[in-house]
Amino acid sequence: MYKKVFISSSSKDAKVASSICHALESRGHGCWISSRDVTPGENYQGAIVRAITDAGAMVMVFSTNANNSEEIKKELALASQSNLIVIPVRAEDVLPSEDFRYELATRQWIDLFDDWEQAIETLGRKIDGIIPRNVEPWMCAMEMMEAHKPTPSPFPPKPGAPPSSKDKNPLPLIIMGTLAVLALAVIAGGTWLMRTPPQPAVPKGMMLMRESDMQSPPARMDPVTLEEDLWDSVKDSGDEAALNSYLAKFPDGIFAAAARARIEASNGVPVKTASALPAKAAAKPAAPAAPSHDHAMAMAMPASSSADGNLNSAVQMAVTMARSAEARAREMAQSGEQAFKLAQAGSAGYGTQTVHAGVQWSGLLANLDAGAPAVVTYANGARYAGGTRGGHRNGAGVFTGTPSLAFRERVGEFAADQMSGYGVVYRNDGRVRAGQWKAGVAEGYGAVYDTRGKLVEQGVFSGDKLVTPLGGN
Repeated sequence: MYKKVFISSSSKDAKVASSICHALESRGHGCWISSRDVTPGENYQGAIVRAITDAGAMVMVFSTNANNSEEIKKELALASQSNLIVIPVRAEDVLPSEDFRYELATRQWIDLFDDWEQAIETLGRKIDGIIPRNVEPWMCAMEMMEAHKPTPSPFPPKPGAPPSSKDKNPLPLIIMGTLAVLALAVIAGGTWLMRTPPQPAVPKGMMLMRESDMQSPPARMDPVTLEEDLWDSVKDSGDEAALNSYLAKFPDGIFAAAARARIEASNGVPVKTASALPAKAAAKPAAPAAPSHDHAMAMAMPASSSADGNLNSAVQMAVTMARSAEARAREMAQSGEQAFKLAQAGSAGYGTQTVHAGVQWSGLLANLDAGAPAVVTYANGARYAGGTRGGHRNGAGVFTGTPSLAFRERVGEFAADQMSGYGVVYRNDGRVRAGQWKAGVAEGYGAVYDTRGKLVEQGVFSGDKLVTPLGGN
């Protein structure tokens, strides 16, 4: 089955997205675009999830509108979960916001606004290297010529720019020449066809195409090549976020050790995974980062849909990512607890700093601003152990609350002192919520379990509320 190209764009950029779709389909690549392919009455979110899961690549149309689109952020997250290759194309000369910057840090842009035809050619070659072309069998000559007409640019021509030679349409002459050749072929072959028995049917896989297209379609890049290309693009960048993006994609990759060494050399905190436990944590186990009661609650929450048999596939993916983030967070919390013990013992270089009233940070003092595992304590009795930056919660970690707060534990990914990314929240009322988070509230796909680990809610959350309930698959 041929894979399609998923085109992600803001509804306000429909004209540009449709032009890209037409250009790629003219090259023989099937495309999926929501404005055309979501049928009336079909569940919009479900259709997008299925399309991304089944796609062979994603083209993300980036613009000011896309920069402010929450839906595109969700589509990028789904693409990342599906290990889908994302090719960003810029419809405007605009830089990504912080929410996009991490996901797009290692990707090479294609600018559509400078030279539309050249940009489309570059995009087409990239897609050719990922997905084999899907040319329909027995396309007639006129259809082939129509398919290979240049796609008009949705951008107005630059003042004073001479018309491109590609804009001159040779279609009438080609049609006349083709019809003449076809007519001669029919006359010459008519008698032969009448006296010759029917020939065997042409195998289904054969296609009528131009001589220049008769070469074998390029094979999909193998995982090793993809990893090497990503490493080549980030290894000399000196960018901690870019190196961490490599580790997020290939935690056990060929260059994983080198990536972690480069991050640690710059006093950064590399992404931790269950299969890549930090050497210090492995050599000297630390005290658990959370009370035993919370660990019992964690064990009560199902780790897969087999526990309740009724998780929606998109929700299941988010819950799985949240559990993975929880495992990394507990490992990072152990490293933070180790740094805290060294600070309490007065070890050289370690200590405690007051971040602001009622908030204290304990760890390796040289890493207070640069970012490192540590412990942050609060005047109300709450406590955080894990990745920090500037004395605040940042990275993976465990935030332990108090009886007066709604939560007992927040375990997962943090940014700017708030849970953001994937994580699990253990509430004081016994409920557990796992999935996607942003700025401290549930935002995206997630599930809620009761005190016995039974699924009670699942779907798309926004502003900490379930806005789109989803059923199981």
